Amino acid sequence: MEKTSIAKRKIANFEIHELIGSGGMANIYKGVQLSLARPVAIKLLHQHLTINKDFVVRFENEAKQAAQLAHPNIVAIIDFGHHEDEYFIAMEYIDGQNLKEIMTRVKRLPLEVALLTAREVANGLKYAHSSGLIHRDIKPANIMLSSDGRVVITDFGIAKTHNDLSITQTGQTIGSPAYMSPEQAAGRPIDNRCDIFSLGIVLYEIITGERPFKGDTYQEMVTSIISENPVPSSELRVDVNEEIEEIIHKAITKDIESRCQDANELVERISGQLETFIIPSQEKLISDYLKNPIRTTEKLRTDRISKHTESALYLLNLGHGRIEDAIKEFESVLRFDKNNKLAKEQLDKLKASQKDYKAAQPPKKRNLFLLLLAIISPIVLGAFLFRFVSGDSKSDKSEFYSGISETDSITAKIITPPVIEEFTVPVDDIATVPLPPTKKPPPTKGKTTVNKVKSKPKAKKKTTPKKTSAYNYPKQNIREYGFLKISSKPKAAFSVDNVKYGKTGGPKVKLPPGKHTIIIEAKGYKTTKKRIYTEKNESETISVKLKPDK
Repeated sequence: MEKTSIAKRKIANFEIHELIGSGGMANIYKGVQLSLARPVAIKLLHQHLTINKDFVVRFENEAKQAAQLAHPNIVAIIDFGHHEDEYFIAMEYIDGQNLKEIMTRVKRLPLEVALLTAREVANGLKYAHSSGLIHRDIKPANIMLSSDGRVVITDFGIAKTHNDLSITQTGQTIGSPAYMSPEQAAGRPIDNRCDIFSLGIVLYEIITGERPFKGDTYQEMVTSIISENPVPSSELRVDVNEEIEEIIHKAITKDIESRCQDANELVERISGQLETFIIPSQEKLISDYLKNPIRTTEKLRTDRISKHTESALYLLNLGHGRIEDAIKEFESVLRFDKNNKLAKEQLDKLKASQKDYKAAQPPKKRNLFLLLLAIISPIVLGAFLFRFVSGDSKSDKSEFYSGISETDSITAKIITPPVIEEFTVPVDDIATVPLPPTKKPPPTKGKTTVNKVKSKPKAKKKTTPKKTSAYNYPKQNIREYGFLKISSKPKAAFSVDNVKYGKTGGPKVKLPPGKHTIIIEAKGYKTTKKRIYTEKNESETISVKLKPDK
């Protein structure tokens, strides 16, 4: 809504300057708190509602309940009162725009901005729910993005505590129809999960540019919310992956038990997805987007294309084992830039090489004979050794050999007798047996047992395995780069943009100019994550003391 200047007038300790918003219960004005000379937002209850005690009670309850909340993602209440039959709430003035105003100028938000906004709203709801307060009217008009990068929930006008049943008859289904939960639309009892459903609808809308549930009338809208399933968001936007699809689905599922059970679960899911983006400063991103949404959106798109291209080329250099991953990265490039020449050329080459590689592979055939031989051979060999060395008589051995053909080469190999370490010879033949030169055995009568002498094998030279350098960093053959010096106590492994680089405490790392995510991890210690921005020919230093993982 555009600001409308009005004649200045005083109400209590405040001076009203201009109309900045209007709702079903009240108008919102920009004004000044005279005692402190600071800007404020003043909410005045519509005159025709002041005669309705229920609305006055609800308005007063809003002020009392919202005043108890002190959180950066919830608008702060300054004062409440009535003056000459006018009821007002004074709250902090947020210099910025609400999502409804933003969506009138842009069809949808960049994923980074949309997910950040939803996470911050979920953080505010998490705090409000822990205080026993349900908002019940989460919608784009009640979510403000400030010029300093904050995301703030406004208008707790129909907020209700879990055990507050005083206005059930008149206020059970109050809320904006397009953003109601199924239980809210059906007039059933509600809890904090109705706010999660409403936030899920907002997230769906700011990502896809469309509402998940539609209807031209109140009844059609309620029917859609209660009984219809929305179009998957991934079908309406190409860069929505499975994880984002799942986040939205878990927020707007109709089955309340299958929905995210609290705002904290939603915060954690969104935070996990935001880790895949490079966002150096949340506040700066939102602030820049408010100032120039078109330029910021294009920069985010360019950064994503660059990230996927760099990752694809790196995987390509790793060889055939990572070709499939490289193909996926090049396909991601084309999702954001369908005319990208490099990605098209590389994809054509890679897919052709993959086809040739698969065609060159010999067909896998099972040789039944070799399979049977592999199974039977150990059994036959084991039986032979057992019979031969167990001390059986010659007649037993001859029985074992009987029936074996001399021309059967495979069987002949299997039954070749092994070398026996000890044997007997007649006394007359002792001289022909080689003996050690040191000690001669005394002559004996009959047969003598002689040990066979074996020459000692030559000792093999020990070869020391090549040590892999902990500082053999990947991706160092680049033309333009800045430097990163990284150290930690204790020494730990570190990775850059999800690529393992080695151990901390080594020489400087070359990194291409731009944004990077550094992850430092060691067994028994908490993982540390840092985000840096590397400039050409400049050096960055990271020094970390890891905390034990208790």
